[in-house]
Amino acid sequence: MYKLSISTSGSYISACLHEEKLTGSLIFKSNQGSTNLLLNEINELLVKTNVEKKDLGAIYLDTGPGYYTGLRIGYSVAQGVGGSLGIPIVPVNGLDSLAFAAHTSHRKICAIIDIKRSEFAFCTYKPVPGGVVRESEPEILNIESLKEKFADDNEKKLLVGNWDLLDENALPNDSNTKLADPKIVSAETIHSVGERIFQNNKFPNFNEIAINYMREPDVSLSQTSLEKKVEFND
Repeated sequence: MYKLSISTSGSYISACLHEEKLTGSLIFKSNQGSTNLLLNEINELLVKTNVEKKDLGAIYLDTGPGYYTGLRIGYSVAQGVGGSLGIPIVPVNGLDSLAFAAHTSHRKICAIIDIKRSEFAFCTYKPVPGGVVRESEPEILNIESLKEKFADDNEKKLLVGNWDLLDENALPNDSNTKLADPKIVSAETIHSVGERIFQNNKFPNFNEIAINYMREPDVSLSQTSLEKKVEFND
């Protein structure tokens, strides 16, 4: 059984296929992503890996936080593909996926994701054997609030995610902080968490999937602009 992972929450759109191990992946930068573009890239990935759509058993979806339009595109594609195949969608929080990808360190992990308007989603994690657990609830912070949070934190920590989008003056400059990878949420980081959720059967029903915007969007988009007929070809 193959699993398709999708991440469209930021400036990079990515998808990957796993069976027991990674079968194939794609990633590209897109300032103006579209449903058709993502579908075309997924179709190309299937062709290149000689995988038929009927062999997909689940979709692992990056449900945010992140960019509103990108999240809507990923959600629309996952719903269309999942619905046409009758397979489950496993929602994965992007902050969790960043932290899990860095959990081999003994340091506290601070995950950060750009959500535009000079604001960032932020959450801290404690590494445990085989994974991470949240130390705090995800919150929205502006650059000044992030500077204050870093200044008040003397623990040894890893900063992962979109820290490279911060001004140098906002980044902590001390020996306790290491700037680390991954810098972006990708389909491969989404898969790592999604696979655990799937195997433990702890995912919601198809119609209960929710996008984690964390705030109101800049503009309201028409549903019809994103919910078009999905043509998912072999």
